Amino acid sequence: MFKDKFYTNTVDTLYAARDNQLLCDVSDDRRRLISNLEPLIEAEPLDVWEGLGKEEKNIKYLSSAIDLTPNRRFIYVDLGARDYDSSIGSWFEKQYPKHNRTFEIYAVEADAAFHDQYRRRRGVTLLPYAAWIKNETVVFGSKPIIVKEKVWRMRPFGRIEADAVEDGMSKVVRVAAFDFVEWLKKTVRAEDFVVVKMDVEGTEITLVRELVKRGAICLIDELFMECHFDRYVKCCSGDRINRFNFSYAQCYHLFADLRSMGCVVHQWW
Repeated sequence: MFKDKFYTNTVDTLYAARDNQLLCDVSDDRRRLISNLEPLIEAEPLDVWEGLGKEEKNIKYLSSAIDLTPNRRFIYVDLGARDYDSSIGSWFEKQYPKHNRTFEIYAVEADAAFHDQYRRRRGVTLLPYAAWIKNETVVFGSKPIIVKEKVWRMRPFGRIEADAVEDGMSKVVRVAAFDFVEWLKKTVRAEDFVVVKMDVEGTEITLVRELVKRGAICLIDELFMECHFDRYVKCCSGDRINRFNFSYAQCYHLFADLRSMGCVVHQWW
């Protein structure tokens, strides 16, 4: 299948890291465990999206497949947490098998509209930033959906490179970002059991690449990642949302490559 330059560079970086022994050692038992994970969805789903990952009954969770006794701490990091019930309350608290372990929970969310609820909630530490590869200000944007020349609602299109857009209709907002890779390396240790959910609006490719490059991917025991791509839609202004310039096939190969390198990664929607 076709792989564009961006994808190829990402995978080349992952394999270069592995070849240079920057990727963590993977035991034969861990490789057997990964081979027995739920199969990746190879064909692009065209109809049902919402909840497909988090409600998947066939997910084989790592916490139920290994002995957790040697672990020192148990940590859950939600990148792109949105509101509490978006994934922490509705999925992690209710569905993820914790086996009577108490997890430290970190909610990483840059949108200030969601911050107050976390400040009032016990047991969750809010990191009010966008997850990124350095400490800086980044720009998020939204643009209108146009159907037959009628603007009918805005849709978010994630992080963009410039401070302005040319159509005069889109909206942008600047938010603080932090170096998630460095934070992870300072916060957790190899003996901790770390679960990460990553839904970062198209920057997951860069983030994963940097996690591998700096060796921090080894600190993540289980990763639930949404890989954003140009989805097929039945409505609106075209067959696909031309937003990420990344195909489902490329996302599939990325998941498969990560698993082949020893990462316990699941598809997330």
